[in-house]
Amino acid sequence: MMADSRRNSELPPKIRKTPAEISKVFRSRLTRRKVLDPNDAMDTSLRRCLSTVDITLLAIGHMVGSGVYVLTGTVAKNMAGPSIVVSFVISGFASLLASLSYAEMGVRYPKCGSAYSYTYLALGEIWAFLVGWSMALENAIGAAATARACSAYIDSLTGGIIRDSIDAVIGPVDVVLLSDHMDIFAVCVILLFVIYLSFGIKFTSYLTNVVAIINVIVIIIIISTGAYYSEQKHWSSEEGGFFPYGWSGTLAASASCFYAFVGLSSIATAGEETKDPQRTIPKATIIVITVATLGYVGASSVLTLMVNYKDIADESGFPEAFAAHGVEWAKFVVVIGAVCGMAGTIIGSLFSLTRIIYVMADDGLLFTFCSKVNVTTKTPLRSMYVFAVISMILALTMDIHSLVEILSIGTLFAYMIVSASVIILRYRPKLLGPRLDIHELTSISENSVVKTPAIDYGGQFKDRFKKLKTYVNLNPGRLPTYCVISYVISCFSLCVFSKTCFWYITECYWWAIAILCILLLWVITSFVIILLHQQSSQSLRFKVPLVPFIPAVSILMNLILVVNLQTGSWLRMLFWLSLGLSIYLSYGVEHSKLDIIETTEPPKPRPWSASDSASSFDARRKAGAAMRTKPPVATTLSREFLFTNVDPIP
Repeated sequence: MMADSRRNSELPPKIRKTPAEISKVFRSRLTRRKVLDPNDAMDTSLRRCLSTVDITLLAIGHMVGSGVYVLTGTVAKNMAGPSIVVSFVISGFASLLASLSYAEMGVRYPKCGSAYSYTYLALGEIWAFLVGWSMALENAIGAAATARACSAYIDSLTGGIIRDSIDAVIGPVDVVLLSDHMDIFAVCVILLFVIYLSFGIKFTSYLTNVVAIINVIVIIIIISTGAYYSEQKHWSSEEGGFFPYGWSGTLAASASCFYAFVGLSSIATAGEETKDPQRTIPKATIIVITVATLGYVGASSVLTLMVNYKDIADESGFPEAFAAHGVEWAKFVVVIGAVCGMAGTIIGSLFSLTRIIYVMADDGLLFTFCSKVNVTTKTPLRSMYVFAVISMILALTMDIHSLVEILSIGTLFAYMIVSASVIILRYRPKLLGPRLDIHELTSISENSVVKTPAIDYGGQFKDRFKKLKTYVNLNPGRLPTYCVISYVISCFSLCVFSKTCFWYITECYWWAIAILCILLLWVITSFVIILLHQQSSQSLRFKVPLVPFIPAVSILMNLILVVNLQTGSWLRMLFWLSLGLSIYLSYGVEHSKLDIIETTEPPKPRPWSASDSASSFDARRKAGAAMRTKPPVATTLSREFLFTNVDPIP
């Protein structure tokens, strides 16, 4: 101990750091941002082979099956009743706003990782990890919930033989927070698709295209046939009315219905395997949101009109509804469509899950073995196998309702962060100077040239407000970033207060009105200060219109839905985030590629002598030229991993 103290005292003063300095360095490591080299934006160790049609059908298969067959029955029965139609409209509108932000970010950064990668560019490492970790849970649960629903649909054709056989062997389960039925068949369903996905993305896209087309056809049959057997009395006040759970139930259902739009992230996640991401991602995003919302509204309408919401079967709503009207052939068609739709959802969930884990591991934030890409299939198989096991455990032990509740909070969190990132990047100048700032993309193609404006006034006060710089003199883009953070916090506070003190507000208690006015003033002030700044002159093939208004509305809607989630969802999500933070703080901080760049010291100069002057000079000259032509950002991208991150096992 004394020797260690003596050794520490002998260190040069410039190496010894105070606790405050150590804390400052640690905080800077948590908020460091990924650098993007435009010249390497299209480099990847994955296979770019997906077209616009492939991406659109992949997302439709991922999205529509989960919403119609998994979510509609359980949410309509337990949370909203017939007003689930309104819930889907609200969720669809909020998803449309978020989808515009996803489209712009996908154009800026055509890599896999979706909201995780976007957050790494805009907000920093720790926020990116939390978003990526929550998205990993979101997709693992998505596959588990859908596999469980698929098992229930297939079991409905056999008259319950599968479930009865399993219960006869294992028996009922009486454990708190777990399902009373161990669904082994759901585990087998996930295992089947994991094997199929192991053959590669192009092979997988063939199946997703087929099942998505079949799914859309079956949904059209469901809506048209269900409309024939619909009865208006099921929406009447005699049977509970259109809002049996009130507006609070409708809003809570809207939050849960975000699970139905979870497939939106698969478009952005596939950016690194898309041929022309700048053209494909915006087009596919708008098409998918439109098709999905129309399908959800139509399907939920006919389901609640065919039977009373109290009589809907939780896990197989449509087959049982058609069976109640004696339409056995429709029941058979629904099960076929459900299996196809849920197959697309499981594939999409596993696909997105694998790519998110892969890019997080590739950045050094998760364990290195998850970043290995199979040399034959160009697919990160190890990350898929590890997290598919988690999905299987969830499918085995948890019921659909509990799984859906956990899902939505992760989706809403990711949507909110992406919308906030769009505002931050729009008000950040394109050229900031420091090494860890972001160089964004203009146009990405094989022969594209990145055009850099001489001066970018992004993040600076507009001309008529430049006098304010006397009072607030921060680096360009810094104040808008602070205001975005302030806007998110103020909106969240406003939503929580409005929900918890709604009665006091409606009864006009003076203190409630005063707090409400203060929070509203905080929200408006944060937004107005953003408007006082100029946006970046960045040229993109697609941009969100009316920035910052549309992203700001998206943030507010997401927060409204977040605060209406069940308390159990928050507790489960907090547990998952706590587990992720422990991994990040114990492993990710030290192994991050950005940490390697920051801590790597330049080589010490060698003594010059006549014997080695030529070789050492040439080496230094070549190294200097390489540093001038290729910035250190390359170590954060995938080009060097074309060989080092290849799994030698076919």
